[in-house]
Amino acid sequence: MLQITDEMRNELNQLRDHVYGDLTALAFMSRSGGKLHWYYASGSRNNRYRLISFKVGHGIAGMAVRLGRTVTVSALISGSIRLRQECALMLAEQLHSAVAIPFSSTGDLPNGVLLVGNRDVRTFTDSDVAKATQVAHRLGQLCALPLTP
Repeated sequence: MLQITDEMRNELNQLRDHVYGDLTALAFMSRSGGKLHWYYASGSRNNRYRLISFKVGHGIAGMAVRLGRTVTVSALISGSIRLRQECALMLAEQLHSAVAIPFSSTGDLPNGVLLVGNRDVRTFTDSDVAKATQVAHRLGQLCALPLTP
């Protein structure tokens, strides 16, 4: 099982403070592929996130991994309601806006995703997304494989 280090926790906590987010969460692909699991969430209201897994292409985080690029959800963006409703973490944490950034710890296809979310409707600025992308890249470097949830 992947061990979340203090350095990873600090990166997520600092990002949440920097972008004024309510939640930052980290998910990784299981060893067998197919599903991603949430390993850590800074700012979560409870630990239910640990029970949540999702498929590549499903919800905002799964879509980010499938596309290999940042995906944004906000009530202000048309068509994003479905992605919010498909994301169990967004529903469990009552998030209305989020940005999901895929990353790779192997330098290959994405095998993880960073989610930054807000419980209020908002649009993340380009600066917020750039900072989150830097943190996602850093988290990819900090991750050790193999991953076994």
